[in-house]
Amino acid sequence: MKRLIITNFKRVSRSAIKDLTRNLWLNMATIIIVVIALFTITTMLAIDAVGNHALATLQEKIDISVQFNDDAGEEKILEFKKDLENLQEVKSVEYISKEQALIDFKEIHKDDEYVSQSIEELDENPLFAILNVKSGQISQYGKINEYITGNDNYKDIIEKVNYKENEKAIDNLSKILATIKDGIFALTVLFVLISILIAFNTIRLALYSHKVEIEIMRLVGASNWYIRMPFIIEGAILGAISCVVTLAIISPLAMYVSPRVTQFLPGFDLYIYFMNNFVDITILLASIGIGMGVFSSLIAIRRYLKT
Repeated sequence: MKRLIITNFKRVSRSAIKDLTRNLWLNMATIIIVVIALFTITTMLAIDAVGNHALATLQEKIDISVQFNDDAGEEKILEFKKDLENLQEVKSVEYISKEQALIDFKEIHKDDEYVSQSIEELDENPLFAILNVKSGQISQYGKINEYITGNDNYKDIIEKVNYKENEKAIDNLSKILATIKDGIFALTVLFVLISILIAFNTIRLALYSHKVEIEIMRLVGASNWYIRMPFIIEGAILGAISCVVTLAIISPLAMYVSPRVTQFLPGFDLYIYFMNNFVDITILLASIGIGMGVFSSLIAIRRYLKT
C-alpha cells in the first residue's frame, strides 16, 4: 500500500512538472502576479516595522511634564511622585527640583551669553520644580493626564501640565501611520485576489487542454483526488517559485534602501531587520504563496469536476 502511494505520488508529480513546462507563458504570468502580491505583503511588514520604531522613538522623547508652583513643598511633590509611580500606566517618574532645573538650563544655554547674563541678573530662580512622567505606551498618556488633572489632593500645587502640547503630535503621527497601513493592506488584498484569479484561470486552461485525458481517467475509475493532485502540486510549485523570486528581489532591495531609511530614522536598519526576521518572513511568504496556488487549484478543479 505504501509503495503504491509513493508510486502514484511520483506519477502525479511528474505530470505536474510536465504541465508547468507545457504552459510556460501562462505560468510565468501567474508567478509575476503572485510575486507582486508577496512583495506588497513584505512592503507592508517593512512599513509596519518602520512605523513601530518611529513610534517607539517618539515615545522615548515624549512625556508629561508637571510643573509645580513656588508654594509647593518638596515633600508634597515627592508624595505625588510616589502616587504616580503606583499607577499601572506609568513606566517611570523623574523629579527635577527648582535648583536642578536651573543648573540644567544654564548648562544647555552656556554658549548663549545673552541668556546666561539674563539668568544671572535675576534675583530669584524663575524655573519650576518638575515631574517628568513616562508611560509604557503612547495610548496610556491620556489616562495619566486625567489622573493628574483630576486629582484634588494636588490641584493647588500644580502650575502647568504640558500633555495637550504633545497630544496633537502623537495623534497626527498615529493617524498617518494608520492611513498608510490601511492603504498597503488594501493593495495587498487586491493583488492577492488578482493572483488567485489568474492562477485559477491558468489552471482552468490547463484542465481544458487535458479534457480528454481527464475524461478517460474518470471512465477507468480514477478518484477525484488522483485527478486533482497534479494540479494541486502545480499550484504549490508556482507559489514556492514566487516566494523564492520575491526573496531574491527583497534581499538586495533591502540592502539598497536601508541606508536611506536610517538617514530619516536613526537607529533602525531595514536590512538587519529583514535578516533577523528572514526565517519568519520566508515561512510567511511561502505559506501565502503556496496557499494561493493550492487554493486556486482546488477551486478550478472542483468546478471542472462538477461539470
